[in-house]
Amino acid sequence: MRKLRVFFITCAAVFVVGVAMSIGGAAAGGVQGFEKVAEDRDWVTTGPGAQATVELQDLDFDAIEATGVMDVVIVGESSYSEVVRDYNLEGAAEPKAGTAVCVFGSNVEPPDVKLDGKTLKLTGGAEQEFQGINLNFSSASVYPAVLVFCSDKEIDSIKVSSAFSDVTLKGISVKQADIQLNYGDVETENIVSQGIMIDNEFGDAALSGDLKGTTEIQLEEGDIELDTKADPKAYTMKIKTQAGDITIGDKENGESKADEEGYSYTQTGGEDTLLLETINGDVKVRQISQ
Repeated sequence: MRKLRVFFITCAAVFVVGVAMSIGGAAAGGVQGFEKVAEDRDWVTTGPGAQATVELQDLDFDAIEATGVMDVVIVGESSYSEVVRDYNLEGAAEPKAGTAVCVFGSNVEPPDVKLDGKTLKLTGGAEQEFQGINLNFSSASVYPAVLVFCSDKEIDSIKVSSAFSDVTLKGISVKQADIQLNYGDVETENIVSQGIMIDNEFGDAALSGDLKGTTEIQLEEGDIELDTKADPKAYTMKIKTQAGDITIGDKENGESKADEEGYSYTQTGGEDTLLLETINGDVKVRQISQ
């Protein structure tokens, strides 16, 4: 979904920048005219967009709830350095467990982070309205992110509800994760879960880890990819796609049933369960390479 979001924003940017270039070229002449265009039109900026951060430490929580427009990244200690690198935080102090870092562009309100008892609550804004075009094409994002650095203890629950959000879980253990999105990708890496529920209209779900209990994913548009610690044969499975392929291990549609509504696959006898459905997308279930 992050790639799709960039595609849509780029299309809009190309159109508006074309208009801005025409105005700048005709009215002010050449590249130097951009500054004059920016002065006369408040929807055009030329300066670099700065990345800002807000950090909260010593947060003691057992559960996480996130609502509103923002990216959510929840990481365990084994993944700290990777996230620090991804978000260009190398110059900051080394994060420690119980730290939440808000990363946002200079023209974006930071998310609100607070403790409610033992629940860490993250609140982003509403869907962003058009803010104009930055002709500098800086890295500042319209969508802020909250990075939550966790200890290695198991998190009781993670709940995310958002219209626009990418959700990333890395190196953590969680009893139950419930994620409801309109647009966005969900990615997990090296996690242990007792149950995951994902309901998303537009975006991919790529899960990797020790997936126990019931893992349920329902997408309208998007691919589902599961890399499981256990052999896929050890799961009870019910898989459905109306427009796409089903791959179990290395067998694409090998044991799937085809009808006028697409492909389906059912497997019984497993202690843990995978319920996977996408209207338009592929489904892959593989064992993590040992």
